[in-house]
Amino acid sequence: MNKIAPIPVESENCACVRDQAEIAEKYRELLGDESRLRAEAVSRIYFPENAAQLSGALQELAGLGEKCVLSAGRTGITGSVAPIDADAIVSLGGLNRLLAFGRDENGYYVRAEPGVSLADLAEKLACKELDNLPGASAEEQAAAREFMADEELSLWFPVDPTEMTAHVGGVVANNASGARTYRYGSTRKWVRGLRAVFADGRELFVRRGEVKAEGLSFVFKNADGSQTPCDMPAVVMPDTKCTAGYHIARDMDLIDLLVGSEGTLCAFAEVELLLTRKPESILGVLAVVDDEEKALALVENARTREAIEFEAIEYFDHDALSLLKQKKEEDGSGSHIPEIPSWDGAAVYLEIAGTEDETEEACVPLEELLDSVGSSLDDTWAAMEEGELEQQKLFRHSVPEAVNSIIGQRAAKIPGLHKIGTDMAVPDAALREVFALYRRGLAEAGLQSVVFGHIGNNHVHVNILPADLSQLAKAKELYVNWAKEVVRLGGAVAAEHGIGRLKKAMLERQYPLEILDGMRGIRKVFDPAGMLAPGVLV
Repeated sequence: MNKIAPIPVESENCACVRDQAEIAEKYRELLGDESRLRAEAVSRIYFPENAAQLSGALQELAGLGEKCVLSAGRTGITGSVAPIDADAIVSLGGLNRLLAFGRDENGYYVRAEPGVSLADLAEKLACKELDNLPGASAEEQAAAREFMADEELSLWFPVDPTEMTAHVGGVVANNASGARTYRYGSTRKWVRGLRAVFADGRELFVRRGEVKAEGLSFVFKNADGSQTPCDMPAVVMPDTKCTAGYHIARDMDLIDLLVGSEGTLCAFAEVELLLTRKPESILGVLAVVDDEEKALALVENARTREAIEFEAIEYFDHDALSLLKQKKEEDGSGSHIPEIPSWDGAAVYLEIAGTEDETEEACVPLEELLDSVGSSLDDTWAAMEEGELEQQKLFRHSVPEAVNSIIGQRAAKIPGLHKIGTDMAVPDAALREVFALYRRGLAEAGLQSVVFGHIGNNHVHVNILPADLSQLAKAKELYVNWAKEVVRLGGAVAAEHGIGRLKKAMLERQYPLEILDGMRGIRKVFDPAGMLAPGVLV
């Protein structure tokens, strides 16, 4: 039950670009990601179009003794796919087919290659373009036809990462989450199967429940038939959202270890994702209250309000609203930032979903909830139509865009300047304490900031906007000090964006050395030569 037994596959030659001039001219974007961390060059870039070619590329690299990174949509912000210290890139963008749609006793699912984007997946589900998928069995084809014929049934992958251009492989590799994680959990919960291709080119298709640890141990079967124990360290994972290091638990499922491993244990050739019924009606409400104290009270009251089950609870502090107001005024009539009821105070976004009757009935307890902090539905921006909901999403995404615009202007004048953005979460009981920690540190350091994010999960992003390099140094020191306190509070130093290359120092704040050594031991079992993602994670 706990044996990880990859099998050899009949691999194929994989298209590969080796010409340095061609790489520099046509493929420079593959040398980095949204973290803006970049490599100057690589010796080769592979472009597999199926699992056999992916296996062939990895086998060739293993034979050459070279290292590589696995590149998908490159929307990550921690530098995990920047090929620093790597010889090659394996680009998974050509594995972009939806392979199957099916239904079994666990519900509806799709099977997709890693290069399928979230936007493409959502569109195919919405338009029900699921006929004659290339990997579907007869039973899966029948399930697809039944779904396409049912005009009343809509399905979605409910995890809502900010960037819909993200690819399925990257979403799984980073255990991505987003606003609706408050209700639905992160990606890990929705992965029911994986086709993993290991560093030696062997592969394993595994579904949830098929390979589970015995206590804290798996057994990895090597290509020569020998077996290597994969003993995991005894670690207590934070009781909150966490993407800091490998996910470890007693008697855990192998899938839970591979999800969130940031390309360090294997590549994904296929991903099987569970789906759920898309709500008939969604109500989004942006409530602007007087101050942060009332915003925190609103969040706490919302989380204990049994009459309403919220999809998402998001936060935007006074500085975020002020920044957007300023950007809207600067952009003038061409601004894409929507108007809101008030630009003074702090805002909490609440999302409710269900049938049309359920969302309408929720207005009564919602009014009571808002009244508890001196607000009302009349003072909110409420939306139910798809166009208005998109405008609300645009508003929410405008905050990081405005932050990046400002810091980009400053960096143009001061090379090396950049923002500091936190990605930490704490348990429910520590919400107010962590906010007090942030506010005290920012005030004492005299730093400009914007605070926003997934407050329903006690996970907000503190974005610090330094004006010069001395302030940048202060911000970095503050971040490290905050990380120590967040861990003391039982929290996670990385809640949704992973560790990558840029946050390895944060991981050292999360776990003691012996735990990190244990995680490195896991990695060595799966990839003894250290071929995959050098310098990433642990």
